[in-house]
Amino acid sequence: MELEDGVLYQEDPGTSAMMSERVSGLASSIYREFERMIGKYDEDVVKELMPLVVAVLENLDSVFAENQEHEVELELLKEDNEQLITQYEREKALRKSAEERYIEYEDSQEQDKKDLQTRVQMLEAQTRQMELKTKNYADQIGRLEEREAELKKEYNALHQRHTEMIHSYMEHLERSKYQQMTGETTDTGSQSRISST
Repeated sequence: MELEDGVLYQEDPGTSAMMSERVSGLASSIYREFERMIGKYDEDVVKELMPLVVAVLENLDSVFAENQEHEVELELLKEDNEQLITQYEREKALRKSAEERYIEYEDSQEQDKKDLQTRVQMLEAQTRQMELKTKNYADQIGRLEEREAELKKEYNALHQRHTEMIHSYMEHLERSKYQQMTGETTDTGSQSRISST
C-alpha cells in the first residue's frame, strides 16, 4: 500500500511554494523511504513514526524560514549601515571644510564668523547623531548575527535528531524481523521433533 499524497507533508501548490527547497527535498526523500518501507513490510511500520517525522519537518521548515527572514533583514540593515557610514563620512568632510573656512575667515566680519560657527555646531550635532545611529545599527547587526548562529545551530540539531530517529527505527525494524524469523525457525524445529517422536 502506498502513502497517500500529503500524509507525510502537505504538498498542495500553496504550501509547497512556501516550503523551503532544502526541507522540501528532505520531505520528498523521507516520503520515498516510507513508501519503500510500506512496500517491504507493512503500512503499520510507519504509522507511529510518521507524526514524529512530520513534526520534525515542520520545525525544520519553520526554523529555516525564520533564518531566511533574518538573513534578509540582516542584509537590509547592512545596506542601511553602509549608507549611514557614507553619509557620516560626507558630513565629516563637510564639518572639516566648515572648520577650515572658519579658520580662514576668522578675521573677517563678525556676522560671517557667527554664521560659520552656527554651521559648525549644526554639523557637529548631525555628526553625533550619525555616530549614534551607526552604533545602534552595528549593535542590531551583532544581535542578528548571533540569532542567525543560534538558528543554524537549532536547524543542525533538528536535522541530526531526525537522522538518528530514522536510523534507530530502521534498526528496530531489522531486530524485529530477525526475532520473528528466529521465532519461526524455533517453532519449526520443535514441531519436527514432536513429529519424529
